[in-house]
Amino acid sequence: MKIVRPFLRRFLRAQRLPTRELQFWRDQMLSAILSVALVLGSVTAIPSVLMAIRDQLYSIVLIDVLAIGWLLVLWRWRTLSFAARSWNFLLIVYSVGVFFLFKVGPVSQIYLMAVPVLAALLLGLRPAVFVLALNAVTLISIGYAFDIDLQFDRYHDRPFLRWVIITLNFSFISSVITVSCAVLLRRLEESLRKQMQISVSLQEEQQSLRDANEDLRLISAAVENLNDMVMITDNNLRDNGPHLVFVNKAFERSTGYSRDEALGSNLEMLYGPNSDIHEIHRIRSAMSTRHAIRSEIISYTKSKEEFWLEVDIRPINNQQGQCTHYVAIERDITDRKKAELDIYRLAFFDVLTGLPNRRLLRDRMSVQLANAQRTGNYSAVLFIDLDHFKTINDARGHATGDILLIEVANRLSNLLREVDTVARIGGDEFVVLVDSLDPHIEVAGKLALTIAEKIRHALSQDFLINDQAYSSSCSIGVSLMQKVGQNVDDLLRESDTAMYRAKSAGRNQIAFFEGNMQTEVEHRLTLERDLTKALEQNELQMVMQAQVNYAGIAVGAELLMRWHSKERGMVSPAIFIPLAEESGLIVRMGDWVLAQACSILKLLQNEGHQFPLSINVSPKQFRQKDFVDKVTATLAAQEISGQYLIFEVTEGLFIDDLQETISRMSKLSALGIRFSIDDFGTGYSSLNYLKRLPLYELKIDKSFVQDIPDDANGTAIVGSILSMAKQFGLKVVAEGVETEEQANYLIANDCDSMQGFLYSRPTAPELWLANQTRLKDQLQALTISV
Repeated sequence: MKIVRPFLRRFLRAQRLPTRELQFWRDQMLSAILSVALVLGSVTAIPSVLMAIRDQLYSIVLIDVLAIGWLLVLWRWRTLSFAARSWNFLLIVYSVGVFFLFKVGPVSQIYLMAVPVLAALLLGLRPAVFVLALNAVTLISIGYAFDIDLQFDRYHDRPFLRWVIITLNFSFISSVITVSCAVLLRRLEESLRKQMQISVSLQEEQQSLRDANEDLRLISAAVENLNDMVMITDNNLRDNGPHLVFVNKAFERSTGYSRDEALGSNLEMLYGPNSDIHEIHRIRSAMSTRHAIRSEIISYTKSKEEFWLEVDIRPINNQQGQCTHYVAIERDITDRKKAELDIYRLAFFDVLTGLPNRRLLRDRMSVQLANAQRTGNYSAVLFIDLDHFKTINDARGHATGDILLIEVANRLSNLLREVDTVARIGGDEFVVLVDSLDPHIEVAGKLALTIAEKIRHALSQDFLINDQAYSSSCSIGVSLMQKVGQNVDDLLRESDTAMYRAKSAGRNQIAFFEGNMQTEVEHRLTLERDLTKALEQNELQMVMQAQVNYAGIAVGAELLMRWHSKERGMVSPAIFIPLAEESGLIVRMGDWVLAQACSILKLLQNEGHQFPLSINVSPKQFRQKDFVDKVTATLAAQEISGQYLIFEVTEGLFIDDLQETISRMSKLSALGIRFSIDDFGTGYSSLNYLKRLPLYELKIDKSFVQDIPDDANGTAIVGSILSMAKQFGLKVVAEGVETEEQANYLIANDCDSMQGFLYSRPTAPELWLANQTRLKDQLQALTISV
């Protein structure tokens, strides 16, 4: 009992619902039982019915017919639930058994015994136990109550005991058979459930395996088709290892090696003479310590072509954490490296010459300045500017100018050491940084001068460009480093200042920076600021110098600008006019001069003087896009005719865009304005423009006039200009006439008019008019007295 009790308790309390497969099997079994019961029951019922009819037992006939009919209904009624069909079938068997208990006796126990067994098969243990209890109650109650004879001859005197014994024996055998069927069915159910679990697990494992295979296929396909190279090696770092065990197609495409050629080799098959040995050692060290590493290194294809690789190497560990392989992901970054190099070159090198630019020069100067201050050795900065480069650039085109700059860069690079720096900082300006000359300033200065002289001499040699020789020269400013508190900006400013000193000394010169040079620069800046204020505060004024004919009669006048500063006093035009040109103030000043000329013209005309006035027009002013419009508007506002104005221009105006110059001169000529070439003979242009431009007169420069008639060369030049002017139909004005001899020679050679101190000094228009009135009055008084 100790063994049976927990067994029954477990089955009775923990009855599980049948699995779907077991339920399906019970459904099939019920259908099969109903079919067999219907067929065999019908076969069995026929003789039973016949015998019952013969014996006039019509109740047996009725019960057989009802049972067969009921079975037929259950067999056909498929939509009825399984439990309902099962309980109906059990009820049929139970009812037949109870009926036979009354009518037949012992045969009934077969039917009653079948009910719990079928209940166990169809519905489970709990319904079977219920049916066992029902059978026991049925046997003891019906058998005892109706004293049914079951051929049990004992205990006739005690009928209740007799039925208890019959019931117990019946229940015992019935329970054994029922429980056996239930346990068998339960074991079958558990077995089926385990099989289902195993089947489900197998299906899951198979699905997982299929998923893993699909993932592996996708990964393999992705790795094979990556643009990046993928290489896998073993972990054998000895024997010239590790060795390649896998490469993808990108490796074959990029390197030219086939997979068969690569497998078994090591990563260093891609290295070559320009591969960085330090990076190779770093990669080896990382792999020997089982660490990941990223590197960029020059690699080589099978055909020995260089290309840049970005390498990312990582160890692959197994479940125990041991390194079994290495995977290397490598990407061709050649284009990126080229772009980085291009960006670096654009940032730090001059595009035309390939020399370092201002930015890289400043970096190197900072380093060199620190080294000079640490070691005590002097270095030198040479600021080089090409002389008259603009003339070549404008006359022969920018292409020729660019070639000249490249040739200059090559000569400078060939002259200097590798430790020195040659830089182009813009236009025709170069800077040379000479490293570590000497710890003594005198020696360092001499060495710097020697180097500067070599550069000056080299650049003064002719340049052969497109089979044509071009001569050039340079002005060089030299500054020495190191000085207390000196920085890069100081060095560049000092050498630049020295270079301008070399230019002002006549060009093709070398000048060292001196302390007073900086003073001059600051003075120049102050002067430029004061000149701007002078224009705003009306410190500028116009004076006029008459141009007279052979009889000394004024036939014209030139207006000249003067600056009387409240702080500086009179400032020479030779100082402030070039400054205005360089700073751009000449444009505003030119507009002011034009307006003043119109006002002075009106003043002269009101006093009866009908001769033209000449004003100087700067090339920078003339090339302003709105210059013609400004002149037109000023003449209209002042109500002045352009025929009383002569614009004096220099020959430098005709170098840039001659066609545009001709067009503007023609528009101004249409207003009546005439043009005079000032300082004729001192420029660089050809005489071709004399026949192409709408010119009115030539002005002979005073440098030629002052040599006549004693100097043969000067006299020849003046005579040639006078003769040429007649050939072209141009008037001639000789300026700077200071002696009677000069005047007589000019008059004898038919010079149209003369200007100079011999006849008048530059005078304010009002004063000139007053002098003319006084002379006129004196002449009238002399006439009357005569």
